[in-house]
Amino acid sequence: MKHVIAAFLLTVLSVQYVSAETLKVKLVDAKGQPLVNAALLIDSQKDKFNENNEAIVDQVDKQFTPTVSAVKRGTDVVFPNSDNIRHHVYSFSEAKNFELKLYSDKEQPSVNFDKEGIVTLGCNIHDQMIAYVLVSNDYDVVVTDEQGLAELNLSEGESLEEVRVWHYWMGDDLSQAQNITLAANGEELTGQVRVSAPQQEEKEPSRLEQRFNRKGNQ
Repeated sequence: MKHVIAAFLLTVLSVQYVSAETLKVKLVDAKGQPLVNAALLIDSQKDKFNENNEAIVDQVDKQFTPTVSAVKRGTDVVFPNSDNIRHHVYSFSEAKNFELKLYSDKEQPSVNFDKEGIVTLGCNIHDQMIAYVLVSNDYDVVVTDEQGLAELNLSEGESLEEVRVWHYWMGDDLSQAQNITLAANGEELTGQVRVSAPQQEEKEPSRLEQRFNRKGNQ
């Protein structure tokens, strides 16, 4: 039996797919670049999921993987460490405040995510390690890949012209998600999200760097 996500659909639809099984949606940012790790928020069919499932957020090459994941309220999230160094995972988020102190690849601690919201993950040892867990019983979530693509399963005759999207550049609150209009583009639907990468703040040179540059070295 094909998986049906009827809640994707609006009452009035302009784009029709008579016999589509898998629909590709491509999202781009405000500058037209593929929007990676964007979360498409689909109204959840509450009788179609099992609560308290287990999810995994691994640590590989000093990065969390996946960067963006989604779970239902009450899910146990396991944090294995696939690196050969120790990590110190934490979150100060209102939806889940926790700390997993330094641990190695021989341990697989878990945390129960019992409150809805967005949980931002970090590592006290490696500042570049950041990830996000969406905890919600209201939405099913599909995350875009490195090309900004997401695949949705529709039943025969169903269609889609708008979707709600959240990206971490918007902030850590799902209320900041945007309703995005989709347009047919060949075999894909495309949509532009009104968000762009934050500008990197210029780091002030250290005293040693300043001294180095005063000597005429670049």
